[in-house]
Amino acid sequence: MKFIKPRIFLIIAVIYFAAIAIRLFADSGLLPSPQTQARNLEKQKLIKQLPAGSLKVLDQPYVKGTRPGRDPNSVQTLDLYVPAGNGPFPMIIWIHGGGWHGGDKEMSGASLALQFIPHGFALASLDYRYTYDAPFSAQIEDCNAALVWLRLNAKEYHLDPDRVGVVGHSAGAHLAALMATTGDGHQFSKDATSVRVQAAVCWAGPFDLDRERGNWPTNMFAWNPKDPFSSTFFPEGAYDEDFARKSSPASYIHKGIPPMLIVHGVQDSVVPLGQAAAFASSLKQVGDDVTFRIDPDHGYDVMNAAVTKEAIQFFERTLGYGIYDSPQN
Repeated sequence: MKFIKPRIFLIIAVIYFAAIAIRLFADSGLLPSPQTQARNLEKQKLIKQLPAGSLKVLDQPYVKGTRPGRDPNSVQTLDLYVPAGNGPFPMIIWIHGGGWHGGDKEMSGASLALQFIPHGFALASLDYRYTYDAPFSAQIEDCNAALVWLRLNAKEYHLDPDRVGVVGHSAGAHLAALMATTGDGHQFSKDATSVRVQAAVCWAGPFDLDRERGNWPTNMFAWNPKDPFSSTFFPEGAYDEDFARKSSPASYIHKGIPPMLIVHGVQDSVVPLGQAAAFASSLKQVGDDVTFRIDPDHGYDVMNAAVTKEAIQFFERTLGYGIYDSPQN
């Protein structure tokens, strides 16, 4: 009987320190938060709705040795969704928004896959390093690295490496536009594998980060040092004109850019409508294939079922139809 109390004390101590360890593990980001766990469950529900036989590859590293940053979503991984069959399927790369320092591939990627796969398109949803873990241009370099991985593994996953489209929203649209405007050069990739895409869709994108050339309102982004997008994007958190221009799709406009669809909400209070209008106008002036549409009913939330359908139709025109719709163009 004299050993009972020490044993009880030992059990209590073990429980106490185990609770502390679990809390520390959760705070480290290695253990998913309740919110993340809930999102993962919702993502799995979406995945279960994919057409029968669809292939899914989740959390695939596209760079060897990648490790999460301060946020578990600041990491070089992708989710790949492929229609049933032998293909090869045209593939769409989805780049999420979040000001280059937030957002993730999870729910949005699975939701878009549900809409693209029935039309015969594979879809790769990317995570990339956030700016507070890896300063720009790491984000566009990651997108290009993901494209390289997809092309090198195209045969294994029944993908067509010569028919690649990219779509992005907000910061993701900025990265998608950079892929489209710089893919035939080597500004943001040193790999021998081509990083040229064949078409791009940009929703609510900032295309010119130069605060004067881009006509940014003085209370927004590059003019506002307290703006979270600006303070995390620019070196040392301070505006730099040369850096802004180097980082802008508008700086790389030339004849030969692949077809682009640009959609911007007239009510957008995050990214000025003028960004899209000026970018589209510059593309047209050099003779590039660009479709520009102003959405009168939306703002920053321009990403919806209607514009997704529009994007699918655009990719059918520019990449060729998926095998479930009609013969390729």
